[in-house]
Amino acid sequence: MKVILLKDVKGVGKRFEEKKVSDGYASNFLIPRDLAIMADTAGVTKVKQLKEQEGVKRVVEEQKINEKESKRLEKHLELEKFRREQHS
Repeated sequence: MKVILLKDVKGVGKRFEEKKVSDGYASNFLIPRDLAIMADTAGVTKVKQLKEQEGVKRVVEEQKINEKESKRLEKHLELEKFRREQHS
């Protein structure tokens, strides 16, 4: 049976890879534990949606990190300016 892995599975493959595994392994282990889904049309569509959601989350996280870094840099520059004024 062809499945798409939803998580890394040791000895099988990495997340979002399409793999051929035995029917029993897929039906009794991978799918019930949400480690994989069947590689049919619905499964492929679901994986595309998951990848898009993951991409959006990654962009939002990067924006938050950039905002924090920007604020940190502003504070650092203000502190440096204050120190220069104190020494003048």
